[in-house]
Amino acid sequence: MALRVGTKIWLPCEVKPGPFSDERLVLVSDGGRDWLGFIQENRLKEPITEGRTSVLASVVSVLGEKFQALLPGSALMSTLFEGFVSRVQPVDPLET
Repeated sequence: MALRVGTKIWLPCEVKPGPFSDERLVLVSDGGRDWLGFIQENRLKEPITEGRTSVLASVVSVLGEKFQALLPGSALMSTLFEGFVSRVQPVDPLET
């Protein structure tokens, strides 16, 4: 499946407890720019409090080997995450 604008993807992330019981502090890193922010627990692949999982994101641009995605949360840094196309996992439409 080719990565296109609008595609839903899973991005691997590190999760820590957030300020509210249903919110997590999430770090997404792909060797370039990091994304750090607060995300609702139901946007994670596994509803964990701490550890490694994936977060649901939407692709907003694809340029060669890189893409930019919008994550569903409150960013503490950049609102967009930039990563490599070869490292993403598209979401199965039956999964969302």
